[in-house]
Amino acid sequence: MISKMDSRSILVLLSLLVSALYAPLNVAGESLFSPATPQHSKNTFYQNSDLISAPKMEAPPSDVSAIEALAIKPLAKASGVNGLSLDTSAQKTLPHKTFRLPNVHPGRDPVYAYAKTLLAKALTVTQGKYGTFDLQVSHQEAAQERQLRSLEHDMLDITWSVSSADREKQHRAVPIPIMAGLFGKRIMIIRANDNRFDEPLSLEKLKLMRAVQGYDWPDTRIFRHNKIPVLETTYKASFRIVSEGFADMFPRSVMEIQHELENQPADSELKIEPNLLISYPSPLFYFVASDQEGLANRIAEGLTILLESGEFQKILMSQPVYEESMSLMRGRTIVELNNPLLSEHSKVALSRYLTYFKLDALTGDSEPFKEN
Repeated sequence: MISKMDSRSILVLLSLLVSALYAPLNVAGESLFSPATPQHSKNTFYQNSDLISAPKMEAPPSDVSAIEALAIKPLAKASGVNGLSLDTSAQKTLPHKTFRLPNVHPGRDPVYAYAKTLLAKALTVTQGKYGTFDLQVSHQEAAQERQLRSLEHDMLDITWSVSSADREKQHRAVPIPIMAGLFGKRIMIIRANDNRFDEPLSLEKLKLMRAVQGYDWPDTRIFRHNKIPVLETTYKASFRIVSEGFADMFPRSVMEIQHELENQPADSELKIEPNLLISYPSPLFYFVASDQEGLANRIAEGLTILLESGEFQKILMSQPVYEESMSLMRGRTIVELNNPLLSEHSKVALSRYLTYFKLDALTGDSEPFKEN
């Protein structure tokens, strides 16, 4: 009987047999294969956490009739599992990430808390694209340069720091200033009985005094570039050095100074200088390791979303230390310094992003002293 069948009839019969073979792939999207013996092909996708292999589709021969082609159609339908796409990116589960952060220096808690809060928010608004996360804080304190080096040694994932051209070459900065430029607004801690500061001093008079700054701070080089002598030491020792008269002033960011002074011993005999605001362009960026472009992009995308929505500004302005900073700056005489460490990227970032923050009227109407 089979011998009497022509080739066209045989082809139809074979097509129907192939269609029946793939019938176990039902509309519930069950796997073709037993979970005990999974099989893989190059064309796979995920549904309900089961790996499903899509059968390879062959184009019907050109001499197959329309009726015969209908017998092959179930193969095409099976490969999409009830119309679902084979695009793996839409089906896969986004990874969960743990990001390691530096520990906080005692006395600098408000700035740390703000930077961590803003970072968490930026990562949260990008979870739909990049996945969930948690933040893990290091148990050890570390100076700025050590924190940055820890990024490259895979000991930290994210930190934040005043930027410089050198730091941006060695590590990957997220070029959005997270403190709205306020880390370049400096007020000095001085001895409580130092009456030389009772009247506003010019830059020329500050050049006759000595500041104290950290070993690895960009600010150290900025003050020296502007001819203000600097004694380098550790952060913790700086307060004692001023108190004991080895230096005349400890310039601090307006975001830090009040809380830091409140955390000094009662007998430290230090106070906030009453008249001057030292000002220079100095962005504070998030930093990641030089090879972590994806993480930097995620943080930048999150911060941009927060800026555009106004949430970034609300987070900053809701910080008690922000209101303290605004009060401290008002009415002071401004002494402007040049920042030779500023990269072109930082200049662009300050120019572009500070427009989101209305800081123009914060320092009063005083005319700044200019370098001759």
